[in-house]
Amino acid sequence: MEINSKYQRIIEFICEYKNISQDELIKILKDRNSKYMLLLLLNKYKCMNLDVINTYFPNYSKKSLNYNFKKAKEKFFINKNFRDEYFEIEDDIKKSL
Repeated sequence: MEINSKYQRIIEFICEYKNISQDELIKILKDRNSKYMLLLLLNKYKCMNLDVINTYFPNYSKKSLNYNFKKAKEKFFINKNFRDEYFEIEDDIKKSL
């Protein structure tokens, strides 16, 4: 599967789960849980390419990407509700890919 289509599918699922339209995509970065969820899923499906991420989220730096990914991993291990939400979205993505 092409990397851009993987990005698109992951973003679609997070938007659907958070009831956000594709036009309001920047709201994902404002909601910390959504941002962390996005980064963990992109990492799982080997889509952590800053150039492609910048097409969806302009002005997202490598430093902020790495910092937020580190925080996302911490939240995943600490927060059970976040972990359950992650696995629920991941199951939906597996079914569609």
